[in-house]
Amino acid sequence: MSTDEGSANHRSGGRGRPPERFRVSPINVVFTLLFLTGSVLFFVYDTWLTGTVFLVAAVCQYSFAVFTRRGRSGSDLWRMSVFEPSDERDRAILRKASAFVAYVVATGSMVVFLAALLFLRSEGVLVVYLAFQAMAVNLLWGVTIWVVARRS
Repeated sequence: MSTDEGSANHRSGGRGRPPERFRVSPINVVFTLLFLTGSVLFFVYDTWLTGTVFLVAAVCQYSFAVFTRRGRSGSDLWRMSVFEPSDERDRAILRKASAFVAYVVATGSMVVFLAALLFLRSEGVLVVYLAFQAMAVNLLWGVTIWVVARRS
């Protein structure tokens, strides 16, 4: 019996666990499952095109996370954007950026949502608002990671 058995077992993921190279952070599992769920729901209740877009998003989300986890990306912005920090510095950047974005989104989205409900009484406008909010949050997220990474 070799002493390397434990490390060999650890490298392959151990019993009942997937290999390490396919494991991603919990947030990436959640995002991938949300995109897959959205894909199935859109395939069933809406159009195949929207379902396909969500399916592609799920594949991209998981692929980017695996690609980053395997250490093929050296960019701070890339690692933080897919929630795969590699060390304590990355985790600190992710924490600071997340806190800032949470503060801005919590207050800003409530103000804009109330204004939309009070002044714009159309469902279509609310859907457009949600789409722009999602784009703005993602843009803010990328800029915040870039600024925090530069400062640390």
